[in-house]
Amino acid sequence: MTQKAEIQYPQNFDIKLIISAEIPTDETKKSIAKVFTQCKVVFSFVNVRASAKGNYLSYAYNIDIESREQMEQTYAALKDVPGLKFAL
Repeated sequence: MTQKAEIQYPQNFDIKLIISAEIPTDETKKSIAKVFTQCKVVFSFVNVRASAKGNYLSYAYNIDIESREQMEQTYAALKDVPGLKFAL
């Protein structure tokens, strides 16, 4: 029998957001900050890197998540960020 590991909150971790390079960086950073602020997530920008072909940008943020509900709400809200392909 396999036991499911229960995530303990609060959690601090880095999240990567893969976004189309067509969206201006300043606009993307504002959209991401708006989501984190609305979801009451404490965050700090880490870096942004281009993909090998330059089609996508990977935005890294360090975030503090207080509960499973907050994590689910944050990931759901991030889906509305223009150009978002996925969040890791």
